[in-house]
Amino acid sequence: MSAAAIQPAPRSDLKWAGKWGRLTLAVSLGLALHWLPLTHGLTAPARLILQITAFTVVLWVFQVINPGFVSILMMGLMLLSGVRPPSVFSGFSSGGFWVLVCVLFYGFAMQHTGLAQRMSYYVLALFPGTYTGVTSAFLVIGAVLALGIPSMTVRTAIMVPIAWALVKSVGLAPRSRGSALIMITCVEMAVFPGCAFLYGSLFGPVVDQIFHARQLPISWLGYAQVLTLPVLVICVALIFLNRVALKPEAPLNVPASFGRERLNALGKITRGELITAAIVLGSIAFWATDRYHHLPSFLIGMFGLAVFALCGIVRDKDISTGISWPLVLFMGGVFSLAGVVQEYKVTDWLAALVLPSVTHLVGIPVLFLLVVGLVMYLASFLDPSGMLAIPMVFLPVVEVAAHAGIVPLVTMAAILITAVPFWASYQNIWIAMGENITEGLAFTAGQRARLATVYGLVALAALALAAGYWKMMGLL
Repeated sequence: MSAAAIQPAPRSDLKWAGKWGRLTLAVSLGLALHWLPLTHGLTAPARLILQITAFTVVLWVFQVINPGFVSILMMGLMLLSGVRPPSVFSGFSSGGFWVLVCVLFYGFAMQHTGLAQRMSYYVLALFPGTYTGVTSAFLVIGAVLALGIPSMTVRTAIMVPIAWALVKSVGLAPRSRGSALIMITCVEMAVFPGCAFLYGSLFGPVVDQIFHARQLPISWLGYAQVLTLPVLVICVALIFLNRVALKPEAPLNVPASFGRERLNALGKITRGELITAAIVLGSIAFWATDRYHHLPSFLIGMFGLAVFALCGIVRDKDISTGISWPLVLFMGGVFSLAGVVQEYKVTDWLAALVLPSVTHLVGIPVLFLLVVGLVMYLASFLDPSGMLAIPMVFLPVVEVAAHAGIVPLVTMAAILITAVPFWASYQNIWIAMGENITEGLAFTAGQRARLATVYGLVALAALALAAGYWKMMGLL
């Protein structure tokens, strides 16, 4: 055999072949569902929707093309299959979609004006320079940023460079246990604290849309009552248990001047920062008092965007570049898909498959919530974003759980608390972002897997403990 015959294919060719292979898998799975005996309980139109959903999920999971374009393709297939245009595009007219658009521009404003960086450095300046102090500072930063920046991606993009600069400034070796502890915990604190507030993460608009589609009660304060305490307990536990699981080689002593020096470099607070802070705080107050004014949650964002435009914080060119429109298209497609699968009773079919195995568990709420959490861990291997896994796990079980006295928000809490595992990098796009930003120098795969196990166990333990809290609150 000649040397030329054994030369490996160019990387671009391998990538192209892999893309066609994943597309073939998506098509094959979609077609196979037509003959799968389990799907025979569906009507013909509903089975077609299920096939389109399976095809779409594979394209999303393996990123064959940009997820936003996949959403457009999905909607085109739905139109071709006979779904009415108002249903196909319902996600783009929903309140959840417009909350998403508005709060993404809030995140842009906080970044563009420098308010997000100023808050981060200010918090770092207030905490001790130890591992516990630094990781606690990132918890506070993540929680504060979540009030105005719902995008976990944006928060990760803000916080990881700060943490990486700190790691390098104090001389921690690449992939050392100390470096891994700071960087992985930083990503966790950029992502997870936002789950404590309804609009603190991109999961929030999805939850909001699902609840309104099912005509289930939901409010900013009601959501916070269920999730804020358990989420914060998990975050605090992670700070201490991560250090036990990944004990650093030596103590850490960050100079007290680290945060102050960077604050001084930013200079005095600007007019743009003050305006942005006022709009964010005003919006939080609006969302927190929704049970009194009963106005749509997205309304304040519309006025906020107008103020940003009038003050020059969001300029004409920022409309196209300030937020990720592929993300917006993707999320609009997810919202539409959630509505269509309900309209065609696909969720009822899923319920018929799932209910026999969980009906006997709802009488033991703790066991039921733990099983829901474990299912979410498994779902994350198929849907790293969680955007599709959330409705697919929630909708089939919510009614039977509610009939057993488990408030729908508690069932959703079990899903959200377990929504961001990272045993594999692709399971958690924010961990993958952290690896990319640090060029793979922050931590090893083994260190990541060890702290992923800590998160997995802590989340399940928190669910068991939270059941007692929810029962005390009359939610179970």
